[in-house]
Amino acid sequence: MKKLNVEANKSFYHGFILNEQELRRFNDLIQEQLKKESEGKIENNFSVKFENGVVAETNDLEEILSLENSGSALIIELKITSEIKESRKVVLEFTNADSNNISTEISIRYNISGLTRDWVFITSSLLDERIKKIRRWNINYNSKNKRYRFFITMSVPLAMTIALMFTLFTGNSNRENTIKEIRDDYESGKLTEPIEALLRIQESGQSIETVEPMKYAFIALGGIFTVLLIIYFYFLKLYPVYNFCWGDYLESFKKKESLRKTINTVVIIGLVISVIGGLIANQIGK
Repeated sequence: MKKLNVEANKSFYHGFILNEQELRRFNDLIQEQLKKESEGKIENNFSVKFENGVVAETNDLEEILSLENSGSALIIELKITSEIKESRKVVLEFTNADSNNISTEISIRYNISGLTRDWVFITSSLLDERIKKIRRWNINYNSKNKRYRFFITMSVPLAMTIALMFTLFTGNSNRENTIKEIRDDYESGKLTEPIEALLRIQESGQSIETVEPMKYAFIALGGIFTVLLIIYFYFLKLYPVYNFCWGDYLESFKKKESLRKTINTVVIIGLVISVIGGLIANQIGK
């Protein structure tokens, strides 16, 4: 009787920090699981895809860890395939879903197949535990696609805000023009009644008083949009989500992490000092 082939598939969409140590642990886990209750030969294959689209394959993990991993040779995808022919197979993939050369939104996925349900389920659980340890919050989830939708969404209110602010700020210019016209009319003799001049000035002033609150409201709205844009680009540039941390990329990753943490610390300390200063000023002013 032919044994039932059991499979387990799972996909993840969060970010990851996969360094040399964690990659070795994943590989060791897979090798250990394949060896359990089986004496067959294990065949391994490691496949990497670079930013320039080139794909390289090897059966030696050390060759993967010795890669330059920067510039056009930046690793954007790593696929581990280990199997015992006609018995067991584990495929584990890590993907930089933000890369323009990647079409999927999935960052990590695995496929496990075997002849016994218990072995497949245990291997799946062990991989899940290891994946949790390298998980990274995906604040800019699939930013390569949503980035443009974000700009389109933000551009409409921003354009409206700029247009309305321009209209509101021209109110002062219109008032000055009105006063200049009254002066010219008075000097040329066209305007002889002081009451008419006062009425024209009053009408101009009323229009400005009407739009003044709106002006400040739109200034505040524009400020909020500006802050949101700054925060968005801040995380986009200093919070890399998908990370193959070895080779030259490791140093680049450490610099970004250090700079981001420094900025966060400065901002937090600044806010704390500002709040404390405000409280002290209020107490002194009483």
